[in-house]
Amino acid sequence: MTYAKKNYYNQNGILLLAKGTKTTDYIIEELSKNEEHKQEALINSHLKQSKALPLITFGEKMNIRNKHVLKYPTKVLNTIIFGSKLNPWWIFANTLNNYVDWLYTHSIEVAAISLMIAAKWGYSEEELWKLGLGAFLHDAGKLLVPRDIIQKDGPLNDSERDYMKQHCELGISLLEPFNIPKECMDIVLQHHERLDGKGYPKGLKGNEISRNAKIVMIADVVDAIISNRPYKSAQTIDAAIGILKSDEEKYSEEFVTVLCTILE
Repeated sequence: MTYAKKNYYNQNGILLLAKGTKTTDYIIEELSKNEEHKQEALINSHLKQSKALPLITFGEKMNIRNKHVLKYPTKVLNTIIFGSKLNPWWIFANTLNNYVDWLYTHSIEVAAISLMIAAKWGYSEEELWKLGLGAFLHDAGKLLVPRDIIQKDGPLNDSERDYMKQHCELGISLLEPFNIPKECMDIVLQHHERLDGKGYPKGLKGNEISRNAKIVMIADVVDAIISNRPYKSAQTIDAAIGILKSDEEKYSEEFVTVLCTILE
């Protein structure tokens, strides 16, 4: 058994095997031949045998016992990401994957966590789609942040930190020409705001922050904590929940409670 070292796609841009998924050397070898009909047959066979999902490693990181909670988020993400070649934001889906590999994975996982919370909350299908798209694109502005800052294996200095904090507004400037719904753009701009007004870039507080951004800020923090980064090791989902609860003035208690309910 081995792990996929990258994402594998068919000729339509559909993800067939996600980076980090358990698989075999034979399947990797066949995927690398880039023969579409063989790829799909092999992956379908592999998924039937292992009951794997493109988000399998995410489910393990989140310690999700009931895999059915991933079913609807995966469906929405399939629509957003796999269908994005027909939409103007495809360039960002493609570029995120090639700029920094973990940034693409982070974008998918933040969207998945956000969708799980919102689905449990009772969002409509249209609301879920807009939330999912905004969550997936929330870090698009980091495409304009130098890679050596994003990949730095130690603490950022003051100037690097200031540069990094610009990514929310940089994301807006990148996405504005593409007629993306306001609900999505609010997420891009506000996902680092905090309820106590101590976030950035605007220092918004409470109900000045959109409901979608309140969900995505939680998802963003959780995934950052439970994932490896060049500058830190991953922590457990229990540690992530503990951090959210200890900072209850910053994060929506209602949405944190929804996430805890899902994980239970």
